[in-house]
Amino acid sequence: MKKTLRHLLYAIAVLLGAALATACGDYFEGVTTAGEMQLTRKVIPLIEGDRYSIPVTFSPVELSNNTVYWLTEDNTVARFVNDTLVALSEGQTLAYAWSSIDLLRDTAIVVVLPGMYEAPADYPYDMVIYASVMIHGTPLTPDNADQYAIGAYVGEELRGLGQMQRHHDVDYMVIRVWSPFERGERVTLRCYYRGQARAELFPDVFTFDGERHGTLSQLYPLVLDDDAEEYMPEIDVPGFDYNHGEPADTVEVFTDLD
Repeated sequence: MKKTLRHLLYAIAVLLGAALATACGDYFEGVTTAGEMQLTRKVIPLIEGDRYSIPVTFSPVELSNNTVYWLTEDNTVARFVNDTLVALSEGQTLAYAWSSIDLLRDTAIVVVLPGMYEAPADYPYDMVIYASVMIHGTPLTPDNADQYAIGAYVGEELRGLGQMQRHHDVDYMVIRVWSPFERGERVTLRCYYRGQARAELFPDVFTFDGERHGTLSQLYPLVLDDDAEEYMPEIDVPGFDYNHGEPADTVEVFTDLD
């Protein structure tokens, strides 16, 4: 089924390119064509509702026409509105790009993360972190908090989202973490940069204990600096290559159609 869909997507791109070349042959006469097109981001983490324009590079750089056609394999997870990728629902999908000349192509994988959290009914235990947050030298406040999303995770499962608050001129974040167990789970924190399709890991690791960490008078310090590790989501597409950006069976399909 996936191979059939990729054949269809590629056929659409071929028709678009052929139509464009036929209609505008005189216009494109003498235009320098690229030898290579690459998406500069191969793995694109987004949260539901976020938007992102994937950067594209061409070689040679003097290419005078770099129109790109975009498609996603599963448009219920993410879809393109013009050239902008819009995250719709949690999941993973492939994003395809084709150039208008020579049908140069590249692929990236889009990982959509949940944008909201509601504790399941069978998660009766909670742990609370009262924190001050510093992100690369910038303190987090209610005024700039919409640029970030800070989530608490057990493995890859979201267990709570930070909420920024202000009390008597003190800015702090409340992170309520939920668990089905009274204690023992390993909790990590991630900072997602909205509109940038990237996330970083806080170095702090908590063991779920149902207690309170930090107080309003002594906030727990959460700090991201230049040594912060970038978060890279787990990919469930067989054969996906982080460096090249195409799963093995996609490469085979394209080879068959060349």
